[in-house]
Amino acid sequence: MAISARLEAMCGIAGEIRLSGQKIDQDRLRRMSEALSRRGPDGEGLWVEGQAGLAHRRLAIIDLTEGGKQPMSTPDGRYTITFNGEIYNYKELKEQITNSEYRFISESDTEVLLALYALEGEKMLEKIHGMFAFAIWDRDTSTLFFARDRIGKKPFFYRAASDAFTFASELKAIRAVDSLEIDELSVKLFLGLQYVPSPMTGFVGISSLAPGMCGTWREGQFALRKYVRDAGSSPDSFEKAAMHVKSLLDESVRLRLIADVPVGIFLSGGIDSSAIAALASKQGAKLSSFTLGFDDEKFDERDEAADLAKRFGFEHHSFVARPEDLLAIADDVIKHYDAPYADSSSLNTWLIAKETRKYAKAVLTGDGGDELFGGYRRYRYFEKALRFPRSTYQIARGIGKMTGNTKIQRFAETINGGYAALFCGAYFQQPEALTFIRERFNKEMDPIGAAMDFDLRSYLPDDLNVKMDRATMAHGLEARCPLLDQDLVAYVTSLPTSYRFSSTKQKALLVEAVKDLLPQDVLTRPKRGFQIPLAGWFRGPLRRAFVERCIGNKKLEQYISPSVIETLVRENDRGSDHGNRLWMTYSLATWLEVYG
Repeated sequence: MAISARLEAMCGIAGEIRLSGQKIDQDRLRRMSEALSRRGPDGEGLWVEGQAGLAHRRLAIIDLTEGGKQPMSTPDGRYTITFNGEIYNYKELKEQITNSEYRFISESDTEVLLALYALEGEKMLEKIHGMFAFAIWDRDTSTLFFARDRIGKKPFFYRAASDAFTFASELKAIRAVDSLEIDELSVKLFLGLQYVPSPMTGFVGISSLAPGMCGTWREGQFALRKYVRDAGSSPDSFEKAAMHVKSLLDESVRLRLIADVPVGIFLSGGIDSSAIAALASKQGAKLSSFTLGFDDEKFDERDEAADLAKRFGFEHHSFVARPEDLLAIADDVIKHYDAPYADSSSLNTWLIAKETRKYAKAVLTGDGGDELFGGYRRYRYFEKALRFPRSTYQIARGIGKMTGNTKIQRFAETINGGYAALFCGAYFQQPEALTFIRERFNKEMDPIGAAMDFDLRSYLPDDLNVKMDRATMAHGLEARCPLLDQDLVAYVTSLPTSYRFSSTKQKALLVEAVKDLLPQDVLTRPKRGFQIPLAGWFRGPLRRAFVERCIGNKKLEQYISPSVIETLVRENDRGSDHGNRLWMTYSLATWLEVYG
């Protein structure tokens, strides 16, 4: 299904603004652009005017003509934009602008965004609906304005110095022109979280713009502000809320089917991607579906996905990942993510994106369902721990140690340390990471609501969105996430926690919303997650690579004790599950070899 439109493509952006009187080094700007070539293999644009320089790499998804070429300037030359993303309501916005003095010369959403800023300034952020990161240069006031979408789908990294402002879609573009210094606190947080939380990036002086934020840089003066308003509570009953969720999701899927190139879907056996597939099918879309599985049946959903694809009439493609496949790409994946990053599912996401790109250029994903609808098993684990008084911590801890049961030990730590201890339980429980989570826990919410809020504001944008963006864009593939539509997110997060989380029913609100579209076995199927059987692979095919990379690594030993590393290997060999910690250790060792 392809609906004609002139939305801009997913891309890579970069730029630099210097003080008045200074000129842009075009070779420096070009090197930044070249570092982003994988994000935009279909075209390159450079724009330089005195103290300002903007770059753009294009991945053409819609409007394959030159009509949306960037950087783009207004007819009078005052404003120039470099933009990565899609504005879904650009047609409605264009109709509002048509009656003004602005005269359009293209059919792209980029020009609508630019025109809206020329007419309304940063107030335009309240009107646009989409995923985006962009920067707009105002020649008359020598001001750069920049912004990032509400849920953090598109990245924006920057260095705000007194004499220059440098920005890019990925850190590698800044690293291509400047030497970077490792930020020790970022590494410590990474060891507890498996990702670096924004605004930190892993490097001193380089920041990540947080979701829902915008800012300006003018002659060395830098300012940030939040433009997203928190949603108020909704009075709807559970049943009405489910009906509204279905309506919002239906519209979200419709918008994300718009393309002038083949669109596919990452399909698992779970409810998130199944719901999206069902709504797309209901709208008449004949998609190609893609599934990656493993030989270990505990981690494999290929059969379930194939059944769903057949049900909806999709052309289905199934792939299998084996240890040697992941070992072959591991170093490239770690280096591509720039910052310390150890979500092991980045490996299988990378593999499925690579294979999917052979058939499609845009793909729907099920990201966001767990955070919105309480799908993580850890929420139920946390809810059980909350029933126990903290005084039982020592008893539970003693039982766990005596029996050697790691689940009981983690449960004890959850009783004592709350969600922070639970979240970090599979990693290295760094004091910095525990403090970070506690400081960001919303004390005005109930504990489960606060846990979901933390995941939505930190884990989702800084881990999951990063994973999907880098893995897909590295292969010239655009990821579209219907469950992360801004209207849907705003509505669902306005509902009571009791609607969004149930201790007895998996994703009860989403199930209620789509129960007439999916078979019962899909609605009640236990959650698996897109995980790799790491522990077993580190006992076998990956063990040698780990030992060679990590044992005796002096750079790594600055952060993780050699005795800890050796203990993890021995215990994993004996049957303990240290898969995440071992992968985190391997990732850090590899990253330090590149950036240390």
